[in-house]
Amino acid sequence: MLYLAAGEYQPMLEAINVKVKYKGKGDTVEALRGVSFNINKPLFVAINGPSGSGKTTLLKAIAGRVPYEGSIKVMGLEVKDNRREVSNLVFYLPVGEVLINDLTVDESIKLASMSNHSMHIESLLEWLGLSKLGNRKIIELSTGERRRVELAIALIRGRRIILIDEPTVGLDEDNARKVSELLKVVSRQGRLIVAATHDSILVEYSDLVYGMRNGLLYPYL
Repeated sequence: MLYLAAGEYQPMLEAINVKVKYKGKGDTVEALRGVSFNINKPLFVAINGPSGSGKTTLLKAIAGRVPYEGSIKVMGLEVKDNRREVSNLVFYLPVGEVLINDLTVDESIKLASMSNHSMHIESLLEWLGLSKLGNRKIIELSTGERRRVELAIALIRGRRIILIDEPTVGLDEDNARKVSELLKVVSRQGRLIVAATHDSILVEYSDLVYGMRNGLLYPYL
C-alpha cells in the first residue's frame, strides 16, 4: 500500500466501469460490459471463467493493449494516458507470444534477465523444473515446458504487476500446483499477480478470486 498522506492510499490497480467493444461482421461484440474492481495491495488474484467470458480482454485492457471506455489506473496512472509509464510497472504474459523458437532455454532466460539482477534465477528455474533444460531449443520443448519458460521470463522481468493468461495451460497437476504455489510466493514478496484461468487448482491457491461471465466480473462464490 502506498501512502500519499495521512488516511489516504493509492490502489495498486483500479478499474471503474470498464467497457471494451469489438466490431465484428455486421455487429458489435461487447467483450467487457462495465467491469469495476479495486486492489490495494500485492495479492495473488485469479479471474475464473470459461473461454470467451472476457478474461483475456480484461488483461489486455489493463496492459494497454486494447482501447477501453471507463477508467483503469495502475499505481494511480490512467493506463490509456500513460502507456509508457505503465509498461514499466506491468508485464502481460499471453499464451505463446514471448518465446523465440531458435533460442535455447538458457539464452531465453539470459535475455530476460539482462535488466534484472535481483531475482534468484537458479532457484526459480529449479522450482519450475527447468534446470536441466538449459541447452534445449524452445522449438524442442513440450507445451508445458514452453509455458514454464514463459512464466520464468515473466517473473524475471521484475514488474510490480504481472498479468498472466492461463498460467497452468499444458501443465499436469503436479506442475500446476508448483506454479500456483510459486505465484503465491512471488505475491508475498510485494508483487501483484493477476491470472486469468479456468483451472480449479490455481483458484485454490489464490488470495482473491473473481468470476467472469459474458463480460461481467463478480465475486467468486
